[in-house]
Amino acid sequence: MSYPQQNSGHERFSYAMYNNTLGIHEVVHPHQISKHPSFINMPISSASNPAIQYSGSTSHSAGNFVPMNIPQYNKDGSSTVMFQVNTERNSLSIPLEKCLQPNGGAHLKDAQEIMFPTVDRTQVQTFKLVIAWPGYDTVEFPIDIGTNEMPITRADLARQIAYHFFGFFIQCDNGHLTQRSDVQWKVGGQDGCKFHQIRLSTFWNIEGTSWAASVRVLGNA
Repeated sequence: MSYPQQNSGHERFSYAMYNNTLGIHEVVHPHQISKHPSFINMPISSASNPAIQYSGSTSHSAGNFVPMNIPQYNKDGSSTVMFQVNTERNSLSIPLEKCLQPNGGAHLKDAQEIMFPTVDRTQVQTFKLVIAWPGYDTVEFPIDIGTNEMPITRADLARQIAYHFFGFFIQCDNGHLTQRSDVQWKVGGQDGCKFHQIRLSTFWNIEGTSWAASVRVLGNA
């Protein structure tokens, strides 16, 4: 079966409804993330920040992976989506804020590749993104995988994952989610991890329709 290219999946996903569930009372669309009050004092462009390099290096300067406490039942890697910067040969991740920009898909390798091609979307249209950030309660967010006629692409998947991490950061910033341990992984505030520091590497299946994202935090960003 051939699928049409899906270039605007973010229009299908109900951001306005989702904003309301997060307590974000004004409508915030992906291209408006950098203007949101919670991030107004943060660098909004990686390009203007020399500490953020689009490199696939696994060195410390490329950031440390967030050690989320999630068991991986599918260990063979067969149910894993990778995110790489299109213009870099050895890139192994992409900044979340890049994924939310209007032309963010242009930065992704194989941006328009159809995701989850074997899934019957008449039976399943939503996956769960599980975020088990160290020290915080585990939370789940919906990933709209589209329909058989208009399935989700890699760019659209990256956009939704990035948007949900934005929502997670908002909840931490406004006190809806509070840290109980692992203070070195604090989210938000003056001394915590910032959204613009987060890079997306993979999206992998835990089991069933539950998925997790491997992300890394850039230091000194």
